[in-house]
Amino acid sequence: MKRWLTRRKRALLECAPISEAPPSDRAMRSALETARTIPEAAATLDAQHHFDVALAKLVGGITIPKEAEEWFVNAALIKGPKRSWKQIAWHPAILATVLAMMVLAGTGFFFFLEHLHEFPGSATAKRMLAVASTARRADFETVNTDAINLGDYFFMKFQLEHFDVPIQFSDLRARAARVFEDEDGTRVAQVLFAESGMQFFLYSAGGSELAKAAASSTKANWRYLESEGWAGAIEQRNGVCFMIAMRGSEAELRSYLSDRGR
Repeated sequence: MKRWLTRRKRALLECAPISEAPPSDRAMRSALETARTIPEAAATLDAQHHFDVALAKLVGGITIPKEAEEWFVNAALIKGPKRSWKQIAWHPAILATVLAMMVLAGTGFFFFLEHLHEFPGSATAKRMLAVASTARRADFETVNTDAINLGDYFFMKFQLEHFDVPIQFSDLRARAARVFEDEDGTRVAQVLFAESGMQFFLYSAGGSELAKAAASSTKANWRYLESEGWAGAIEQRNGVCFMIAMRGSEAELRSYLSDRGR
């Protein structure tokens, strides 16, 4: 028997059912069918079957004491009361699952809101806000002139064409300015103003996505962004991106530009 049957089938035969009905388990049926084809295994299986049947009859004839009968009468009580839906909802495993789902939903909603604020050229604009937040007065050259004169200043000193400030900001008093190269090698003009926290950036749009988007529009449109306590608004005019950056929120910047546009 050990030679023809695997260890798994031998283990199944040792606990074979005593009922004549075929077992529902496929592995048990396979073990019984294999054993019946081997004379030695079939004889051992029959002996085991007769023993199990005799033992079952012996056990069935045992009288159950009254004390033990009470255990069976109260067996349903061992299961405990059925839990309500509130108890199930407050189960630690359920709460942990719900919390994880809420975190995932919140993360997805956050990235969705971030995506709503993206626009062509927003990556460059965010870098400008980072530059604005770390700007030091010592890195600039004093100019002390009205914003309307900055276009001539950048052209005469740095040969930068069309770096003009929009007419609605022409009355602002510029205190300092500089020109630096962005990480992409683009020359950027940065201006500090007397108004607290106000800065302008001007740089060539080139073949940027913002320039392509502006080319398809009949009028200049502000694109807004916000990062680390700074708000920015950017538009493209004559191939040059003009950006205003200020400390505060996007709502405050919108209100400021609305007042300036009147």
